[in-house]
Amino acid sequence: MKVSPISELMFIIKSLKHSQTSKMLIYASIVGVLAGVGAIVFFVLLDLTSVTLLNHIAGFPISHPTNEEPLIPLIHKPFNRIAFLIIITIGGFISGLLIHLLAEETKGGGTGEVVKAYHNNQPIRKRVPFVKLIVSVISLGVGGAGGREGPAAQIGAGFGYQFGNFLKLTDKEKRILMIAGLAGGVGAIFRSPMGAAIYAVEVLYKDIDFEYEALLPAAISSIIAYSIFSAKFGWVHMFSTPPLAFHNLREFASYTVLAVVCALSAIAFINIFNASSNMFSRIKSPLYIKTALGGFLVGLFAMFIPDSAGMGYGIMQSAFLNETGFQMLLMLGLVRMFTTSITLGSGNSVGLFAPTLVIGTAIGGGIGGLIKSIFPMMVDNPASFAIVGMAGFFAATNKTPLSIIIVVAEITGNYELIVPSMWVVAISFLLTTRYSIEKHQVKNRAHSPIHKYEFVRDVLEGIKVKELMKKDFVSVSNSTSLAKIFEILSEAKQTDIPIIDNSNKLQGIVTLHVLKSILGEGELADFLVAEDVANKDVITTTKEENLNTLMHKIGFREINTIPVVDDEGKVIGIITRKDIIKAYNDATEKLHNR
Repeated sequence: MKVSPISELMFIIKSLKHSQTSKMLIYASIVGVLAGVGAIVFFVLLDLTSVTLLNHIAGFPISHPTNEEPLIPLIHKPFNRIAFLIIITIGGFISGLLIHLLAEETKGGGTGEVVKAYHNNQPIRKRVPFVKLIVSVISLGVGGAGGREGPAAQIGAGFGYQFGNFLKLTDKEKRILMIAGLAGGVGAIFRSPMGAAIYAVEVLYKDIDFEYEALLPAAISSIIAYSIFSAKFGWVHMFSTPPLAFHNLREFASYTVLAVVCALSAIAFINIFNASSNMFSRIKSPLYIKTALGGFLVGLFAMFIPDSAGMGYGIMQSAFLNETGFQMLLMLGLVRMFTTSITLGSGNSVGLFAPTLVIGTAIGGGIGGLIKSIFPMMVDNPASFAIVGMAGFFAATNKTPLSIIIVVAEITGNYELIVPSMWVVAISFLLTTRYSIEKHQVKNRAHSPIHKYEFVRDVLEGIKVKELMKKDFVSVSNSTSLAKIFEILSEAKQTDIPIIDNSNKLQGIVTLHVLKSILGEGELADFLVAEDVANKDVITTTKEENLNTLMHKIGFREINTIPVVDDEGKVIGIITRKDIIKAYNDATEKLHNR
């Protein structure tokens, strides 16, 4: 039978119309558009603000990635340290005040708040994307030591959630669009569509686990957002790197050293970050005082080391081109740990994604340069170590080992270093499994509140009734007197008694609930029999039925004993609600201890 192209097309459209997956991909595409447009607005406002305030007024030496030109020309004038200190302090105050007045959840990095909202099924308020955009432009535009990817992630996630809310989708669908928005924001602002999609479903967990249902929507959203952003600002990688490759077997030993250093540095950074957050949390002052203090402290660092403030992309570009000595890179890596921790710990709205890359790049380039100065044959080009160190340090701190390998390749355009990146990422990740800088991450899907029931369900589906049923039980016939039943109950451990006939087939069940209602009527016990008080609408089960199915069958009804019957309807045992609850509790405890 010949099928016309038009008929085939109509069949595909009809199939898409009734496919839930197709609908979610269409929704994710729209979220990608929103995230891409949001990233453009954020990028433009941030660049104009930072160049005007930091460069034109304070003479701060802003450095852009090679492939990212400022929207207005930079000017060369002496760095006015006092002016910078005033700008970053006032900027911190204004940013904190707006956060305090409008949306407390916009303080800090952004990605962590999305992770928190996801696991706890919390809504993202309508105002959050817009407030986040404004306060992040201020916090970063005045020189805060942070990045723009975290804010872009929260902006995109907010758009995704609100779009799902507008369509009145289910909570699960809104969460998926939230993750799609996160991917779109990061994919656009960092020009890393594939890495951002995997990052969005990986960053939720400390272990190597994924929100696989959101992967395809995240990929669609990220691709569209990236395309919209790149159509405006160019289809280029963020950074330029010289030709780099891995073809020196001796470098494996050097990369192993780098992996260990990345792991130790990540642990140090996480401890510094937590200490800074705890310090500011103990200050009994409004948020805007803390953010102003954070800006002031970072400003003090920048008065002596300008590269300790700002987004730090210039540090990365310089390391990739071998324009900075290894001593300076190591010092900048250490200093940026403190300034980033102060900026974020005080509540300023800056991202944590990029600062982690900056620190990793500085440490990697520094270690590569140090090893080359001592053992020249062990390192071909320290720039390779800057790129690989960026991946290793990020994986150790953020627990996203797979996505960061792709992100690093996409933002540098260098795919020749994937092998050493995999090696360093694997080692640094394994050495730091107990640590993560994202405090709202959970161990894996089994520990996420939104997935807990799913995993308990899977466990209960693996437990058959025959594993818990009691084959030794007490039963009565239809003609058993009520007095006799009372006597049996006083001696038996059962609360309910099945009624069976001579062929062991179920006739009903006498429940303790019914017996209690007539317990005070002593004279009735002499002439009532089991048949008179029996519940004949009895739920039964089979020995092969699993506990999850049985729990759904019982529901919320007051049923304490369920007879187990064979294929012929003969009673072969009983299972009690108490048995099921115990199995349920044991299953949840096992999951909690995983």
